Amino acid sequence: MNFDELLDQYKAAPRRESAALLLTDPVLLKYCVIFKQVTVERLSDAPAAATWGALWDCVALDLDQIALLADDELVKARKSVERLKGLRLVYPDGTLQELVNKVITKKVMDALS
Repeated sequence: MNFDELLDQYKAAPRRESAALLLTDPVLLKYCVIFKQVTVERLSDAPAAATWGALWDCVALDLDQIALLADDELVKARKSVERLKGLRLVYPDGTLQELVNKVITKKVMDALS
């Protein structure tokens, strides 16, 4: 199974309940917004196994850039990104779970009204 096929399987079964955490965790929300700004570089199209971790092993993230945009220390940025990945709020192709996008949009609209 290649990268895109495996990714599609995970996208077809999102962990929607994880998105609820964004309503009360401003750090997770901040890192989701930042994740959208960062380029994810695909290193391989062949995951070593049909697992979530193997998908992430096929890509590289610029954690220095994420830390800079978050105005956080690198260790905090790394931990926060690992939380995003573990909760499956973000995907290894650089996209966000659909509900995450909706939460971000709602938060922005509520702040503007």
